[in-house]
Amino acid sequence: MIIAPVQKHERQALLDLAVSTGLFTPEDAEGLLGRVLDSLTAGDLPSGHTAVSCRESYGSPVVGWSYFAPDPYAEKVWNVWWIGVSPSHHGMGVGQALLAHVKQAAIASGVRIIVIETSDQAPLARARQFYLKLGYKECGRIPDFYDKGDAKVIFSCSITGATGA
Repeated sequence: MIIAPVQKHERQALLDLAVSTGLFTPEDAEGLLGRVLDSLTAGDLPSGHTAVSCRESYGSPVVGWSYFAPDPYAEKVWNVWWIGVSPSHHGMGVGQALLAHVKQAAIASGVRIIVIETSDQAPLARARQFYLKLGYKECGRIPDFYDKGDAKVIFSCSITGATGA
């Protein structure tokens, strides 16, 4: 797997991948993720905001990507705001490689905790199990956060002294 910083020319491929997960409409992907990608590639976001893409080999299509950043209200805490893998590559180590990359970058930066938030809805059950498998702990739920009947589930991973995903 090749993981590298997102490039401006990858924008549409990254948005298409987000839509392919079934979690976003094209309009939602554009509005939520497109704006972040534009700000990131223009250098308009604070230091530490990072998006990386994952490919099987140089020149091959993007099969996953992640966006993470320091939490502005907590010292040495990072949030993984987005991680997405093409459905054709689920179970092939792409998500694990992306989160391992995030963790290694966090360790190099002296980060204490990585936080991932997600919905408790059925389409994200696989993602929640994936986070648990990688050692993230479910540390909280906020009922009706995203909508009535749709709780926010918060996962964290303490990485002080950690050595890998």
